[in-house]
Amino acid sequence: MATGFASIQRNAVNKKPGYKTLFEKVTEATGGEKKSLTWYKSTVQQISKSYTKDLSKFNKDERADKLQDDEQQDENILRTYPRAGHLYLFRYKAKMRWLPYYDKHPLVYVIKANGIEFWGANLHYLPPKKRIMAAKRLMEGVIDVPKVCLHKYIEDHVEGLYLDLAAAEWDTAVLLPVEEFVKTVKNHDFPYKKEDVWDEMKDSYYDKFKGRRTIQGYGKKSDITMAK
Repeated sequence: MATGFASIQRNAVNKKPGYKTLFEKVTEATGGEKKSLTWYKSTVQQISKSYTKDLSKFNKDERADKLQDDEQQDENILRTYPRAGHLYLFRYKAKMRWLPYYDKHPLVYVIKANGIEFWGANLHYLPPKKRIMAAKRLMEGVIDVPKVCLHKYIEDHVEGLYLDLAAAEWDTAVLLPVEEFVKTVKNHDFPYKKEDVWDEMKDSYYDKFKGRRTIQGYGKKSDITMAK
């Protein structure tokens, strides 16, 4: 599986993967060799085409993957609720009273959660190269994201489960073209171009929210660690 940004594209290919999730398919495509970022981005986009309009395929993949032996599974986990310090992919239906548009398929690094709502940085508001930079900083233990990425989410508005993305798979996750920005008018969703979102955030990119990354586990309430 992928090893994250510390050694991007230096993948150990599982010789007996069994059922293959999208993340394992990307790893297999590398052949265990180091690849350029351009190659990696193109490959991720090609392999993920069938997932872009049906986010439930990620969850179906994970359910099928978890039926296998441990060594055949990727490291992602399906969750019923979010915790701080994790990166999630999920489907969302926002309240549109104050929002000009929103992302139906957020990729959110959660900063705070209280069981009813949570706050986090949706990396989809950044173009791919800037996503990589933000994710690298997170893996180094530092939250360093534009404030324009920060949003509050209501747990009751999350449709289905959260895909908790293992750090080993972040290099793939940030390049997945699954963002779906829409504006809602009279209960009808209309597409909003991601390129327009990225263009609009340019002027506010350097207005940052910064902090130390704290990771909350899914065990005891005291299970809180600081990222290295």
